[in-house]
Amino acid sequence: MYLDFINYQNFYNSSIGNLLGRHIELKLKKYCHLSNNQNVGCFGYPLPYLNFLKNYDLSLSYCYSMKMGVSDENIFKTHKILIDENKIPFQDSVFDHIFLIHYLENAYNAKLSLREIWRTLAPEGKLYLIIPNKKSPWHLSYKSPFSSGNGFSKKQISNLLNDSFFEIESIERLVYFPNNDFFFIKKHKDLIDKIGSFIFKYFNGVYLCIAKKKIYANIANRTQFEKRFIKNIVKKT
Repeated sequence: MYLDFINYQNFYNSSIGNLLGRHIELKLKKYCHLSNNQNVGCFGYPLPYLNFLKNYDLSLSYCYSMKMGVSDENIFKTHKILIDENKIPFQDSVFDHIFLIHYLENAYNAKLSLREIWRTLAPEGKLYLIIPNKKSPWHLSYKSPFSSGNGFSKKQISNLLNDSFFEIESIERLVYFPNNDFFFIKKHKDLIDKIGSFIFKYFNGVYLCIAKKKIYANIANRTQFEKRFIKNIVKKT
């Protein structure tokens, strides 16, 4: 099942949606070192997590996939664009930072989508991803915004980013409180998160991934590939 922007809007306008947005935004902004006059690409449905961008003078492009549709929300000083995930309409190395939120899990081909993201990201540019954990109740519940598309394991994310020429700087497990609008959860979400990270470590709701664009392939990986390639040739002869 894939959600459109109306589904996301309705969730994040709810009490639990507001709570989730603020919770993840606080974690995300710790990793973001922005400067005025930079170009920033925001792909998917990232609005609830990027309120802190208003503190900077940035050139912002909000990009929505065709299956999601373009949000009708008013975003100050922003370009809103409907895109084809496998051929996004930007020149090479245009963005200093790219945020992917409710994007990669909904992509028809995650590898092709990431290659386009790599192309449009500047050398040493930063990529920030919020991706659902496939083991989490947040992914398995139809009431959750992270139920749309595919979930991922930490290993799958790592392999996907490495294969797409990104250098991983951090993968953090976030969100252990349940998707319920109870007063107790809203009041004690940080405590629930802290306890959950010990007891239910591998059942976090989402992963926060920070990666940097690599220009050159990893030499160690290249050497291993060449050895396997030569070995296969020797076997065939």
